[in-house]
Amino acid sequence: MAEKGHTLSKSTFIRGVQCLKSLYLNKHRPFLRDRLTPEQLAKFRRGHEVGKLAWQLFPGGKNGAPGHPSQYAKALENTRKLIAEVTPVIYEAAFSHQSVLILLDILVKNEQGWHAYEVKSSTSVSETYITDAALQYHVITGTGLNLQSFNIIHLNPDFIRDGIPDVHKLFSIQEVTEQLRELGSFITVQIEKSRETLSLKHSPSIPTGLHCNKPYPCDFTGHCWKKTDKDSVYSLTGIPFETRARLAAAGYLTIQDIPAGLLEENDAAILSSHLTGKDILDSSGIRQVIDGKGTPVFAAFLIVRPAVPVVDGFRPFGPMIVGITWNDFQGNEGSFIAEPGESPVYQIRKMLVQLASDGSTIAYSGGKWVNNALRQHYQDMTEKFIFTDIEEIFLSGNFYRPGLIPDAGINQIAAFLHLTSADQTMISQTMAGVKYMEVREENREHTLKELGTALSAEVASCRSVYHFLKNIINNET
Repeated sequence: MAEKGHTLSKSTFIRGVQCLKSLYLNKHRPFLRDRLTPEQLAKFRRGHEVGKLAWQLFPGGKNGAPGHPSQYAKALENTRKLIAEVTPVIYEAAFSHQSVLILLDILVKNEQGWHAYEVKSSTSVSETYITDAALQYHVITGTGLNLQSFNIIHLNPDFIRDGIPDVHKLFSIQEVTEQLRELGSFITVQIEKSRETLSLKHSPSIPTGLHCNKPYPCDFTGHCWKKTDKDSVYSLTGIPFETRARLAAAGYLTIQDIPAGLLEENDAAILSSHLTGKDILDSSGIRQVIDGKGTPVFAAFLIVRPAVPVVDGFRPFGPMIVGITWNDFQGNEGSFIAEPGESPVYQIRKMLVQLASDGSTIAYSGGKWVNNALRQHYQDMTEKFIFTDIEEIFLSGNFYRPGLIPDAGINQIAAFLHLTSADQTMISQTMAGVKYMEVREENREHTLKELGTALSAEVASCRSVYHFLKNIINNET
C-alpha cells in the first residue's frame, strides 16, 4: 500500500478499472476481502521471479525498490537521485504523480534517452497490460521525465528450451508507446473516477456480473455474492459464466425470469434441468467415451506448467506430465513421480506403454492441460492406444445435474455426486504442480508423499465416477 498522500497505486488503479466498488472496499472495508487462494499466491511469486529474471536483459542496474511498504518516500527520493546521476539501468524505479504511485520494473538510459520496460509473466500482451502500462506512462511522464519509449517484456511463446535458457531468446519485447499515448484521456478520467469513488461515504451500487471475474477474479466475491438467491441465473452452472452475466445484465436475474426460446439448444437444456430438477443424460454420448475396447486402468497425472521451462524440449507454460498414479480392475496399483529438474518424458512414456500394451484402456481425469501434454509429447501413443478422459463427459454436456460445475475437476465432481467425501482434503491440479515445482531438499520427501496421496485420491474419484456413469448406461439397456 502506498504511503500517506498517495491515493492510488498501479494495482488499485487496475482494480478500479475493473470495478469501482472493489476499489472502494479495498480501501475502506479491507476486512471483507476473501482470503487469497494458494493458486493466487503462487501467481504472485511467479510474476516476481520472472520479473527478476528479465533484469538479466539489462544487467548491472541499481535497485530502487523500497525495502518495506512503508519506505516509498525513500524509494521516490532514491529514484530521483539515480536519474539525476544518469544511472544506465534502474530496477523498480519509483514515481509519483497526481497522488498515484507506481514502481516500474526496468528504466534504461542510452544515447537516445530514457526507456521504460514493464515485465509480464505471460506469453502475450493483453488489453489489461496495456492499460497498466498507460497508467505508468502517465505517471512517469507527468513527473517530467521524457520517455523515448515504453516497452512490455513478455515470455516468447516460440521459445523451446535447449540447455540453459538465453534470456534474449526467452523474452520478447514489444514497444507500445503510441498505444499508451492514445489512452491518455482515459487514464486521466479514470484516475478522477477512482478518487471520487474513494471519497464516498458508502460503496457504490454496482451489481455483480462479468466484471467480477474479468480480467481477474475479484477478492470481494464472497461479500458481493453472499446474498445471491439460490434461484439466481448464476446458479445455471452448466451455462458459460459470460452467458449468465449477459442474462443478468439484460434483467433476467432469476431462472424463472428467462423467457422460453431465448437460449440456444444446449443452454436451454441446462435451464430445463434446473426447472425440473432432472439430470441431463445422453447415454449414447457417454457410451462413446467409456465403452471403448479393453478393460480400463484408472490413472491420474501430475502436471506442471512452469513459466520458464525447466527441461529441454518445452516452451514457456508448456504442460509437462511429471507423475502418474494408476489402479486397475484387479486392484493392482502403482505410482511414479519424476525427480524435480529431470526430464520426465521417457519414464512417463515407459509407464504408459506398460499400462496400455495389454489392450487396456487408460481412463483418466484430464482437463485441457493434461490433454495438451498428451497430444504434444505422446501423440504416437494416443493414436496407438486407447485413452479416455472421463471429465470430457461433463465438459461436453453428456451428463449434467443441477448445480454441477462441469469444469470443476474430477475430485469435485465425485464429491458433488456424493461418490466421495466432500470433506476429503484435496489439492487442485494447479496447486499440485506448484508444490512440485517448489520442492526443496528439506521438504522433498514430505511433498512428494503428499502429491502421491493427492494423485491416489484423484484415481479413486476417477474410478468412482466411471462406475457411476457405467451403472447409469447399463441400467438403461
